[in-house]
Order: sequence, then C-alpha cells, then structure tokens
Amino acid sequence: MNTRQLRYVQVLAKTGSFSRAAEELNITQPSLSQYIKKIEREIGLPLFDRTESFVRLTDAGRVYIDAGRKILDLEHRMETQIADLQAGETGSVIVGTSPVRSVGMMPQIARRYREVCPGVHLVVREGTTLELNDGALHGEYDFCITVLPVNERVFSYEKITEEELVLAVPESYSAMESRNMEGRRYPAVDARQLNGQRFVMVTETQLMQQTLENLCLDYDLELEQAAVVKSLAAQIMMVSEGIGMALVPTGMERFARPGSVRFYSFEQSLPRREVAAVWRRDRELSRIAKALLRVIRGMDWDKA
Repeated sequence: MNTRQLRYVQVLAKTGSFSRAAEELNITQPSLSQYIKKIEREIGLPLFDRTESFVRLTDAGRVYIDAGRKILDLEHRMETQIADLQAGETGSVIVGTSPVRSVGMMPQIARRYREVCPGVHLVVREGTTLELNDGALHGEYDFCITVLPVNERVFSYEKITEEELVLAVPESYSAMESRNMEGRRYPAVDARQLNGQRFVMVTETQLMQQTLENLCLDYDLELEQAAVVKSLAAQIMMVSEGIGMALVPTGMERFARPGSVRFYSFEQSLPRREVAAVWRRDRELSRIAKALLRVIRGMDWDKA
C-alpha cells in the first residue's frame, strides 16, 4: 500500500462517485476506475458496492481504509525518526488546511519556510474543518491549520491568530447604519439590522453556519436564504455578485472583487475564531515540522 492508493480509495468513499472523485483527484474517470480495480484484484475482494447512481464502501473497503491509515501512520513515524537521527534539513512536511487558508496563508508561509529549509518539500492538503480534524486524528498530516476548539485529550495545538467575524454586504445594497467602535476593524452595525435580509449561507455542517444560526437565536433573527455554498471563497464571490449578505471571518476580504463588497463589524461581541496548528498529542513533531511551526509563529497575521 502507498499514500496514493489510500487517498484514491478515501476520496472515492467520500464523494460516492467516480466522476466527482476523479475531478477532485485531477485524473480521468477511466484511470481511477482501473486503479481501483487493480487494488481490488491485489487484495482479492471488492472495496466498493457499485450502483448506477453511487458507490459505497464494502466491509473490506472499511477494513482497507482503517488498516491503511495505521500503516501509513507507522511509516510516517519511522521516516520522521530516521530524518531526525540524520539531522538533515531534507524530506517533506504535510500540512492540512482549508481552501481559504491555502490561498490566504500558505503562500507567505511557504516563501519564508523555503528560506529556512530550502531542501524540504512542503505538501499542502485542503479540506473542510471536519476533514482536517479527521485527517489529523489519523495521522495524515504533520499538523493541520484549523479552528479551535479541538479535543485536547487527543490533540496538541499552538494558537496562530484570531479572526473577527464580520458582515459582508454587496456594494449594490444600501449602506447600513453603523458607528466606529474601539477594537472593531470596520464600522459596527447592530446585529438586529440583519432581520429579514437575504443571506448567502454555507452548508449546515460547517462551523460558520452554526455560528450564524446561533446569532439568529440570540437576537431573534429571521433570514432569507439566498444561496447555499460549500466554501467561504464561493460565499464571498456570491456576495460580490450581489446575491446576498454573508457572515465571514476576517481574511475573506482578499477574495472579494475590488469595490464590490462593504464590510462591517458588529456592535455585539461575537465569538472570535481562534486559528491554530493542531497535531496528535501522541506524535512528536519532526525537526522540519517544528521549523515550519517556528516560521508560522514568527509571522504577523494582522499585517500579512
């Protein structure tokens, strides 16, 4: 088994579709189908039940993924320990992060890290918060950059920065009543002004959507659903096109089309999103992973 084999099976299991899995893996559908069949021939059992509309894991498929994660985790630990014994600044570091932070944070991190460890290969894997936590749990990354809280009995973490939650409003909408407040990045609005407004939302399993729902409960708001998207980047682009408002973390400004969105802070004290590097507590970070963490620690994200 190798990393590619396990990843192909994992992505197909997650998407439930050869076409969607092939698109995510950036390969052709026939190539993926042949690759899965090859793995199934090697182990002598089907990994997936196939129907016309979807595929799902068999019992053998679930055993394969679970065992594969453990094997690759042990392999990664061995490589880490050998690399540390060699004390050479070579090898690879795997970091999990969201698509938004992959664009907003990782280029600056990669540039500075290359200056410190020019011989190290930095691998960035994207996922939702749930996928990142699951990947960190199963040792798929050296560490991931995600939002707190996490299970501190399982994970160690180091806080990187905080994100204020702000309101993104299409420029085509009328200006909202606001005032300047100390400690707020933008002019602040009363959350009760949002009642009845059209909102671009993310899927219900995402933390930002849960935060928006809590805001509605706290201030007795009823919002009109203008659209539902999976990613924060897609959400802010919808706002740019005038589809509706959105609740977003700071940092999303860079994804908005210039001059298309106004941003407001809130008069109310909304919880801030704490962003941290997270890794499994029972895994010692390698020398090169620690070097990457030092690079991240030394950056000023308010100015980045």
